[in-house]
Amino acid sequence: MKYFILMIVSCLILSGCAGLADYTISLENGYRIDRLSAHQIQIYGEDAVNDGDETTFNHLYVPAKVAAVWWNEQYIIAKQLHLKSNGRGVEEPPKKPSDADYSYWIIEMNKNEVKGPLTLKELESDSEQLGINVVFTPIEKLKKEP
Repeated sequence: MKYFILMIVSCLILSGCAGLADYTISLENGYRIDRLSAHQIQIYGEDAVNDGDETTFNHLYVPAKVAAVWWNEQYIIAKQLHLKSNGRGVEEPPKKPSDADYSYWIIEMNKNEVKGPLTLKELESDSEQLGINVVFTPIEKLKKEP
């Protein structure tokens, strides 16, 4: 019996517990970053995206993998690293990402509107028009809530 219990405990320790590394990062106005797995890091909002279609209720503003963000009282700007299938049905980021592996998203919080995906050049143009200076903070450096 001791060996059976030892074997069960060993299996639990070796396999780990799914979800222990998951977290939420609160942003402004009911928006949040949710990490559901190593590469499933997304931005959600309390209110549905205002996309002009009243028949859909989508609360996902930026799909995986959100790598970095910047925000103020009006906007959230997200940097998204593209995930690619590895041939086994698992999506992973590229080993050495280039500028082409990123997209950018602008969320206007007061209107629940999202614009994206954008290229870096488009983001720079839109940021200039909005009068904001975007300096991204990597997700790993933000305060996480369990």
